Amino acid sequence: MMLSLNRNLVVAFAFALVTTLVPTLVIAAEEKKFSGEDLRGKNFTNADLRGADLSGANLVGVDLTGANLSGADLRQSYMRAVRARGTNFTGANLGQSDLTRADLRGANFTRANLTLAVLDSARLDDADLKGALLAGAHLKKASLTNVSLENAKLQDANLSQAFLGGANLKGADLGAAQLGFIGPAPARMRGVDLSNADLSGANLKGVDLSEANMDGALFRGAKLGGVNLQWAHARGADFSGANLAWVLAYGVDFRQASFKGANLVSAQMVGADLKDADFRDASLTQTNFNQADFKGANFKNASIDDILFQAARNVPGELQKDP
Repeated sequence: MMLSLNRNLVVAFAFALVTTLVPTLVIAAEEKKFSGEDLRGKNFTNADLRGADLSGANLVGVDLTGANLSGADLRQSYMRAVRARGTNFTGANLGQSDLTRADLRGANFTRANLTLAVLDSARLDDADLKGALLAGAHLKKASLTNVSLENAKLQDANLSQAFLGGANLKGADLGAAQLGFIGPAPARMRGVDLSNADLSGANLKGVDLSEANMDGALFRGAKLGGVNLQWAHARGADFSGANLAWVLAYGVDFRQASFKGANLVSAQMVGADLKDADFRDASLTQTNFNQADFKGANFKNASIDDILFQAARNVPGELQKDP
């Protein structure tokens, strides 16, 4: 009697185990065609969905933690509040998908297509988006701490109030297309947090960075022509060799910032705080420094033709020699 009871328990346990495992096994073996399907409530944790067709699918709140979606088609899919920590989206197509409030921490989006995707308030901390296409994407209030956006395309992306502390944007393109009025507009980054981020060599031409926090950020060799930096904070930022021609920098905190060898031709730096800033070897032709504070600033070997510094404070001797 006892033996029969034990056998029943073993069978029941085995059945429960198989039932639990079946969804994962089926997903791995089937054709992976879920286009337009309602998949809410499904558990795809660690599932193999490589190359799956999930275009237009409803994945709201679905658990994709650790899943492999490399090369998958997720165009126009609904992925609000999806859980996808550490998920592999390498080369996946997420164009126009809705990832609002999604948890994407540590996810891999290398070379993924996120054109016009909505990622407002999403968590992308430590995610890898190297070479990703994010033109026109919405990342308003998104958390992107230590994210890698190296060589990513972000034209016309909305990064307003996003947090990019420690992010790597080396070679990223956030600027306007060089085709006149044709092509995407510059990214919008008003009030963004770029503290300690690396944007060396990035294209930020014409981008709105007003009120942004750029303390300690690296902009070495970056293209910042015509950028709006009004009322931003850039204490200790490094703009060495960067192009800042025609930049709007009214009231910016540039204390201890480096502009060594930078191009600041016709830059508007009215009322800027330039204490201990480094302008050595910089090109400052027709730069407007009216009402700025120059205490401790270094202008050694800088080109200072036709600069303006009316009502400026602590004007160094090098500038006073200019007519």
